[in-house]
Amino acid sequence: MNNIQEMLTRRESAEFNELYDYVSRVKNQISASASSVFIIQRSEVIAEKYDGINPLSLRKINEKTRFNVYSVRKSYIGLAVALLIYEGKIASLDEAVSTYLGENDRYNGITIRHLVTHTHGLGDGDDQQGITKLHPAGTVWDYNSAGLSLLYSIILKVSGSTVNEILTEHAFKPLHYNETGWETESCLNLMGDINQINEPVIRLEDETGFERNLFVSARELAHWGYLHLKRGRIREEQILPQAIFDMTTAIQTPESLKNGPQNGFFWFRNENKYELSELGEEVPAGSYQILGASGCACLVIPEYDAVAVRMYNKIGNPSGYDYLRDINNFGNEVCAVLAKRFQEK
Repeated sequence: MNNIQEMLTRRESAEFNELYDYVSRVKNQISASASSVFIIQRSEVIAEKYDGINPLSLRKINEKTRFNVYSVRKSYIGLAVALLIYEGKIASLDEAVSTYLGENDRYNGITIRHLVTHTHGLGDGDDQQGITKLHPAGTVWDYNSAGLSLLYSIILKVSGSTVNEILTEHAFKPLHYNETGWETESCLNLMGDINQINEPVIRLEDETGFERNLFVSARELAHWGYLHLKRGRIREEQILPQAIFDMTTAIQTPESLKNGPQNGFFWFRNENKYELSELGEEVPAGSYQILGASGCACLVIPEYDAVAVRMYNKIGNPSGYDYLRDINNFGNEVCAVLAKRFQEK
């Protein structure tokens, strides 16, 4: 199979200039050194823009530039979990965590579902020893890394493989991804982050697929969203079973929390118009999105048969900058053009 990039036809258009201008203004507002935009609709690359420089090389960025996507990696971890459920190595989404990690008062009542939807009730911790139980499972939504830490331990135990190894075998190699991976050594196309004191920083931790050192180009992150949009089928080839994507992108949040944020396997959904949702008011129901701390976002919009990605390289929110409002605005700006294009076809 050819690289997925070669499977998408391309057309140039000026209709996204307002979106490009918006992304550029935010780049300047948050003092990022670079940004990129990549949008696919109906198997066409309809928008592609690279702006700024990599602070490590002082070179202009391009289509091969790979940004640190931080929490976007959770969508990759979620896919690995769904694959293990599909293969029967994890019994079900509602299997107790204690089945795999042993009895522990902190895990009482927590299931795999709670871990992938941020509803486990645990306090933040980067490892099992640092995790504390704050609320009964399924009673609160709290975005932290505690659930991810437990989930990763389960993945290792039931599969004997890291997330990186699982995804490399089942997705990255079949799709010929050359610009996606957990990196432990700096290389030319890795984008440095601009932190609060404007010093370039690059996180190079390990290559297990758990840590925050997943680097992806804008185009391959868009293709990752495209893989989900097409339910694992690229052109005539089913790369991964459709059932896996039916799991990862459906709402999996416990019914008891239906008035709060809604998640699939870490993907955010917006069916209830929750006031703190990541998705904009003009983004159609059924859409889903994943975000990272550097400002990157991958938005999948099934109603418009589209995927939109943006990238930045800045951690931290300056005074006067509303992160959630910006994310909402990005989705709204994208949909303003996509809706018009979709109606004209």
